[in-house]
Order: sequence, then C-alpha cells, then structure tokens
Amino acid sequence: MRDIPLLLLALSALVLAATWIGYPAWLELRARALPRRRLGGRLVAWPSVTIVVVVRNAEPTLRQLLNNLLALAYPADLRRILVVSDASDDFTDAVAGSLAHRGVELLRVMRRRGEAGALNLARAYVDSDVVVVVEPGVRLTTSALAALVGPFADLSVGVSYGHEIETMHETAFGRHEARLRDLETQVFSTVSARGSLYAMRGPLFRFAIPSWLSPDFALALLAREHGYRAVYVDGAECVVAAPAAFAPSHYARLVRSVARDVATLLLKPHLLDPRRYGEFAWELLGHKLGRWLTPWALLTAALSLLLAAATHPWARIVVLALAVLAAADALAALLPRHLALARLAELPRHAGMFLIAMAHACVRAARTAAECRSGALGYTDLLAPPGALEQGTA
Repeated sequence: MRDIPLLLLALSALVLAATWIGYPAWLELRARALPRRRLGGRLVAWPSVTIVVVVRNAEPTLRQLLNNLLALAYPADLRRILVVSDASDDFTDAVAGSLAHRGVELLRVMRRRGEAGALNLARAYVDSDVVVVVEPGVRLTTSALAALVGPFADLSVGVSYGHEIETMHETAFGRHEARLRDLETQVFSTVSARGSLYAMRGPLFRFAIPSWLSPDFALALLAREHGYRAVYVDGAECVVAAPAAFAPSHYARLVRSVARDVATLLLKPHLLDPRRYGEFAWELLGHKLGRWLTPWALLTAALSLLLAAATHPWARIVVLALAVLAAADALAALLPRHLALARLAELPRHAGMFLIAMAHACVRAARTAAECRSGALGYTDLLAPPGALEQGTA
C-alpha cells in the first residue's frame, strides 16, 4: 500500500518527461535522420486564391486590414478577397463596399451566426484552388500570401499554417513552439495549428465545422485522413496582438481554444493509432495529448508527494521546499512590478493559470464530444468517411 504513491509519482514523472523532454528530443533526432523536406516545388502557375475574413462591427479597423491584404505580393487576377460580415450593425459593410472596385467582395450574413457559422455559410460561395482564412486582427507581411500558397506545388500538402509574431516580442515559449512545428513539418506533418493565418486546398474547405470544434486543428486531422499533410511555413509571417496577462478574457479564450482542440481529437481518436497513421499519430500523442495530460499528471504528482510524506522523509523535504517556494512567490507578488524579481515571480503564476485553463478545457471538451456523438449537437461533416472528399459529397 505504501508503494502506491511512489508508483503514481513515477507514472506522473514519466508523462511529464515524455511530453516536455522526450517528444522534442525525438523530433530533433527523427528530423536529422531524414532528408530535409523542401516545402513546395516549382509552381507551373500560381493557383487561384480566395482570402476569407469573417468580421463583425469592424468599421474602425477593416479598411486598414483590407489595404494590408490588397498590398500582398500575389497576382491580382488570381486573388479574391471575401469579407463575411456577421450581421454587422455599424458601417462595416460600407467600408467593404467602398473597395469593391479593387476586388473586395462582401457577403452579408443577415442573422448573427458567430465566426464559425459565418465561415460555414461562406463555403458555398468559394470555388478557388486555395482558400486562405485570416483573422481580422492580424497583419500580414507583403510576401506572406505567396509563402503560404507556395507549398501547394507539392501534391502531398493539403494545409499550410503561417508564423505568428506578437506585437511586443516573441517569447521563448513561442520560439520553442515554432521550432516544434518546423520539426514536425520536416518529419511528416505539423499538428499544432495556428488559427490566425492558414490555407487549404479548395476541396477541404467544403467541410462545415461546427462552432464547438477547432476549425484550424480539424483541418490538420482532415488533411491526414485524406492522404494530405499540414505544413508550417516560417516565411508566412503575420503580426498578432500580444494577450494581456491574467486578463479574464484571455483565460476564457484559452479555455475555449483548448476545449475545441480536445473535442476535435476526441471525435477522431483513430488518428492516435501509430500502426495506421505512423509519425502523425506520434506527433498527436506528444504535442497534443501529452500536454492535455500535463495538469492531471502534476495534480497526481502533488497528491502522491503528500501521501508519500507520511512515510518517506525525502518526500517531506520536497513538500517543505515547494511550500517555501510558493510562499516566496506570494511575497514577490507584493513587490513593484518594475523590479526584475517581481517579473520573474510572475512565471509560476502564468504557468499555473495555463495548467488550470487546460484542465478546465479538458473537462468541458469531454462533455462536448459526448453530446456531439450522441447527436445532441447535430451532425458534423467531421464524422463523414474519408471518401466523402473525393466523391464531392461533403
């Protein structure tokens, strides 16, 4: 009985080590062992592209966004910009209409549907070779569109994701994530989707994705099911606003984003089978599932330490040391924020908020996936058989 806490502690440590150390190391070694993949190839001709932007009451910023999109380096006769106005009640529609002579088209949604619903409605109005989805708050570099479309010269590529750069600075964690996405692309296919800027082959855009699922992550899964891979394009840069730390809205967005990712994968658990999906399954296990298990592994480790402290002196020392660190962090929170020590003490709180949000998201996602499978949320094309894409029935 006294060995059970030690066993649980060992299992928790194994999950954490495999996720945060083992998986990145495996990617590095696997990428070095393979010939470096060259993204894309020589395009015989640039494909037709539709850039879709879903907005609501975006009058103050829409003109700046559209001017940014119109300035992208891409043949104008092959580029279409579709603004989907989600029942805007300001002058958003007028701003979009004022640029109609430059190739901007407006699709007005009369009843508010939300971003996912409005995007699903737009699917019937798009028939280009490649579809690019852009969040209204981002700004693209001039060469971003060409860089994002270039990989589609490779017939194995079904989806491409851009590189997000925060307005203030790129954090160490952000650089680590970008490195992982690049390595995943070299090994086979990235599984870490970026919702700010992504592109897909036209047929993949036919799949309607419900609002309770993650459209960008779902695309990576759909692409793999249909024999494609998703790639991360470092040169397709877009600038995004840095979120405010500890803002309630940021916590809510984080929970919503992770919950949608978890629910999306719960609907397609067969993709976790390495025997059928090879490296892609290992990437899902390492980059997605391992991270979602992290808060539960830490909670299990903490409870195991407390139980072990009753019979093992070393466990009491560890618990005492952690208590002292927690007290020191609480005291540092009282210091003025301009001090380096106060900013350093914010890191554990940031990590704690992130882990709590992930645990919260996992609980919400499990309930959502169960309702979806039971039919309570309605049918979703994500559950359609892979042949639906080729048959054109999606």
